[in-house]
Amino acid sequence: MTSTHTHQVGTFTAAYLRCFPYDIWRMALHVHALEVHADILGLLAPRVFLDNGVSHRMVQPQLRLLLAHASVGLVHTVLIPGSWVFSLDDRRAGAVTAFLQGAGARVVELPHGPDVWTAPGYAVTCCGPATAER
Repeated sequence: MTSTHTHQVGTFTAAYLRCFPYDIWRMALHVHALEVHADILGLLAPRVFLDNGVSHRMVQPQLRLLLAHASVGLVHTVLIPGSWVFSLDDRRAGAVTAFLQGAGARVVELPHGPDVWTAPGYAVTCCGPATAER
């Protein structure tokens, strides 16, 4: 799909995932869902930042890298399954979201519901362009 959004040249779509404990199989499904959702939104394929096996209490190296890119204006959109990927502490998760938005990045949570992450053809069965940004 061709991107229907206009963004400053040199910026990119990002996706952030964190899982603890380490889980290669579920993370592959999540990455696929984020990529499909980016396509639904008319965005180019996201650059994935993945802290697999990293607790929210530990240093999250890929989140730090994402924040560094955002702080210099390189990120226009961040796709996440929910703010809990940043931290299970709501205040910290909110602070990360606020930082990204303050840096000019749009933070988009994927739709929630039963089987959203595991349904084959996720985008086709769970949401469409009209409901993609719930």
